[in-house]
Amino acid sequence: MSVKILDKNTIIKQNSDGFTPLIIGDPATIFSARAARLRELAKDSFMADYLLVAGQIVQLQAQLAEDFSAPVAQFVQTHELAWPLTLNSDWFPLLEQMLAQLSTSLRLVASDDIVTIIDAINELDSDTLHHYFTALQHNQSERVPADLAIILFACINTFTSLMVKTTALEWQPEPNVKQHTCPLCGGAPAASMIKGSGHRYLHCSQCEAEWHRLRAECTQCADGENIQLQSETLEDAVRAETCGHCNSYLKILFLEKQPNLDPIADDLATLVLDQKLSQSELYRNGFNPFLLPLMQ
Repeated sequence: MSVKILDKNTIIKQNSDGFTPLIIGDPATIFSARAARLRELAKDSFMADYLLVAGQIVQLQAQLAEDFSAPVAQFVQTHELAWPLTLNSDWFPLLEQMLAQLSTSLRLVASDDIVTIIDAINELDSDTLHHYFTALQHNQSERVPADLAIILFACINTFTSLMVKTTALEWQPEPNVKQHTCPLCGGAPAASMIKGSGHRYLHCSQCEAEWHRLRAECTQCADGENIQLQSETLEDAVRAETCGHCNSYLKILFLEKQPNLDPIADDLATLVLDQKLSQSELYRNGFNPFLLPLMQ
């Protein structure tokens, strides 16, 4: 697939209404808001303990994003990047520094189960650790133990989102090309986001960028004739957009109903909907690292 990435200084804006095909946010702000959302969702959830654990990890990601903003900016200045981003050995030193800081901080606040996971990660040899990092960055989470993946992916997520923010880019969609994976990092979408303007964006699970996709078509196969929205009630702000053509689904979040929805937090908190859809033999076409240990 051809992906055209243009520098912001040279891209031609085709719309005068402020619409942009790509949205890049600030990682520290995104992670702080996500952690707060996870804590809020935990108050009335049957899976409160797990949501709070996820919130602890994400809150530490916010701190990582602040602490590593300058080192990642320096990395971007001294390395030639290819788009979509592909992890190579140049990334490993910074990823390992992030992992060390995340592990140390998390150990102080986490449960015994998480401490056990941290200990298991610390015992990995460098080749295995690098193999796991590479697999996660290439959407091959099945090659990584699920309990380890949530911590390792937090480093990938933080580092990649900082790289994307630092590198001032815009995306020019190719005509008639339906972009399912992120045009910047190749990551899988976490969910669809319906903005107040009515436009639909896919939110990248890896770099936190959002790219535009037309509504009422499958984000996986682009079919537009077998699409349905399913939820527990008609008033739900989080629903599943299902496709009868490829038998897949992706959560869709309606921000006009609830502006503080988060693609990772609210996807995780609506696990009951996933369980319902699995009974209909529909499979997820998105990715949420915190669901890996729950859906084995």
